[in-house]
Amino acid sequence: PPLPPPPLPPPPLPPPPTPSPPTPSLPLLWGSARMSSGHSNNFANQFMAKAADGNSRTFGKSKGKKTSPWFSAKASSTPISAVTVTPDTKNKASKVKKYLKGFEIWVGATAGDKAVKCGGPFAWSVIKRGPVTAQCAAAPTHSYVTVVLPGRKKTLGFGEIELH
Repeated sequence: PPLPPPPLPPPPLPPPPTPSPPTPSLPLLWGSARMSSGHSNNFANQFMAKAADGNSRTFGKSKGKKTSPWFSAKASSTPISAVTVTPDTKNKASKVKKYLKGFEIWVGATAGDKAVKCGGPFAWSVIKRGPVTAQCAAAPTHSYVTVVLPGRKKTLGFGEIELH
């Protein structure tokens, strides 16, 4: 008797599902940027334009040698679940270290308000590896993010800031 025909191959598997895109960062509202004393609102907005343009080589930097300089910006919506700060990639590591070593991320109700600490002080060993993300889950109603570099005679500078 003839042999039965070989079994048919199984149908091809469907392609894997397309992964969901990452949660986009929230834009910071232009005109809502503020900085520590000695910085005009115009200066703060210029800092923001550089620190929220998607290019870590166009970094924002405070005026030099201030006591605990800070940068604040209002998020377009809340809650803020996390904040990512990217060191600038234009300067030498020694300058980047000077601009960020020991920085902290806070959220609050107004510019400069440090109501809830999201993270920091961040060690150079963490900063030099790239973007630093701090979770801010304990701050569901706060709309201002503040990055501060505690200490005397400090200059705050970073490449990018993103809200998640």
